[in-house]
Amino acid sequence: MSSDDESTGSGPEPPATDETGPLEPTAASESLVLTYAAPFFGVVLIAVGLPLAIVGGYVVVQDGIGLCGAPTISATPTDEYEGALATIETLPAEDVSAAERAALEEAIDSPLREATVDGEVTNRAALLEGAIVEYEGQDYYVQITSQNSCLEVAPLLFPIGAIAILVGIAGVLTPPIYRKMAGFEERVGRDRSD
Repeated sequence: MSSDDESTGSGPEPPATDETGPLEPTAASESLVLTYAAPFFGVVLIAVGLPLAIVGGYVVVQDGIGLCGAPTISATPTDEYEGALATIETLPAEDVSAAERAALEEAIDSPLREATVDGEVTNRAALLEGAIVEYEGQDYYVQITSQNSCLEVAPLLFPIGAIAILVGIAGVLTPPIYRKMAGFEERVGRDRSD
């Protein structure tokens, strides 16, 4: 074997240290599981955990901050429909609950003609279909425009999602931690041999 073969072939391995300290482990000495599989599953866990945590957290706070539960009604004077409401049910004024009446008054005064019913909706079925309600001598076509139903999922999704995110972050950080630990072990082993 010539001297050229020795210099270009399987020559001496690079030193494990340089003037700045121990080098990080080479690719051949790294674990494929810790280097590639752990970060991959970490990213997957983060991707799965984020929507779970968001939905679970939303379910916990939605009712407390008024994001659901109270339906919205609209009130439009029947004059605007020009007789098209002839077949619509008329709801007697005495059957309207206090919360429905307050919402009706607010909707009449609102430029959007909408208001939220903050209380018991005793005529939900009729208002879902739409009904004519008389108020101070004027008939209004009143209809529930949004039920604002609460999202119903298990609140346990929030801690499950949070744990998945934390485990995922640990998986993503596994390669740099592994390299640091491997470098530390090499340095300790070298110090003992010296």
